[in-house]
Amino acid sequence: MPGPSRLPTALAAALGAAAVLASATGCSGSADAAATPAPAATPTVADSIDLHLPVSDYLLTPQAKLQLDRAAQKLVDQCMHRYGLALSDDPVAPRSTPATLTQMRYGVTSAQQAKTTGYHFGPANPGYLPAATAGPRPENTDPGYKLVLRGNGTPGEDDATPAPHGSKTVPAGGCTGEMHKKLSGRAAFLGEAALVHEIDAKSFDESRKVPAVQEAFRGWSACMLGKGFRYAAPMDAVNDPAFAGEGPGRDEQKTAEADVACKQQGNVVGIWFAAEVDRQHAMMADHKNELQTIRAQMDEQSAAVSETLNTAG
Repeated sequence: MPGPSRLPTALAAALGAAAVLASATGCSGSADAAATPAPAATPTVADSIDLHLPVSDYLLTPQAKLQLDRAAQKLVDQCMHRYGLALSDDPVAPRSTPATLTQMRYGVTSAQQAKTTGYHFGPANPGYLPAATAGPRPENTDPGYKLVLRGNGTPGEDDATPAPHGSKTVPAGGCTGEMHKKLSGRAAFLGEAALVHEIDAKSFDESRKVPAVQEAFRGWSACMLGKGFRYAAPMDAVNDPAFAGEGPGRDEQKTAEADVACKQQGNVVGIWFAAEVDRQHAMMADHKNELQTIRAQMDEQSAAVSETLNTAG
């Protein structure tokens, strides 16, 4: 599942408040049979890291997210300098994140991860980086700084109007709004569209209710019980409060190892993945034209990010 934003504190807050993901029409039911692809074949899956869901074509890779974050910070910082100010955040740096959309989507599937860190994201995972030794600098709370950064509107609701700052005028939405307009292009979103996130989340929820998946879960549960662990479904193990600490809890690795073995015994991930592919195909068929537009707009944004990063200054 998509990871958290890697934007620095102040800029991330400004972007989040400005609602960079546009609202979109909700997903409707399945497309008619003529428009829906044939059911996905059920693969045999041991580790989910290399699986590819249809919706991932409309989501940013971790590297693309990092490039977007860096371009956004560069534009905001350049804008702030025009007003004699500097963005009070550390430079954008990579953060730990699953290497792919499906790496941990169906819970732990890597035997190596299960053995070393259980259900926790750690050194056994591709994409893991050690935590930074120091956090970001505190956000500048000066009203003039906030005005230049975000404008005088209510982030996420309105950009209000241009406002004076010294001898200059701050554009509506401030430097964050200026950055957003430069990178978003014709799109109402920046980075990833809300419709795509909705399909991504809804397909995951609906796939767990598919009869074949429910049957696979029952087999997995029986297998786990035979190993001494009582859970009804794989996500129950992932979300066990006993494993909610900063590091692996008591018996977490043993539980995760049994989890992986039982998933492999019943090909649970293969069955679950095939069901989710079917759900995504049905949902995406209902929004074919919208998704084509989103993909084109993402390509335009990617070009704008590259141009920004390749421009001196």
